[in-house]
Amino acid sequence: MKSLTAIFIFILISGCSSNPYNTTTNNKGIEITKSAAIGAVGGAAAGVVIGDSRKSTLIGAGLGALILGGSKAYQEYGQ
Repeated sequence: MKSLTAIFIFILISGCSSNPYNTTTNNKGIEITKSAAIGAVGGAAAGVVIGDSRKSTLIGAGLGALILGGSKAYQEYGQ
């Protein structure tokens, strides 16, 4: 039951995290921070499901924040 709940939370949180009507006058840093936070929570949930230890939870949170924050930064500044 614990792993099923963690999977549900991961799926729920892994949705789109940005405003599709974002303009250049909006603060892009806030959107990147929001995406990184969502990635950290989703990665931590995945770490709990996969490894079920504190180390795997922290690794998952770090990777999730890095991947989602980096992809959002690329979307905002890389193009």
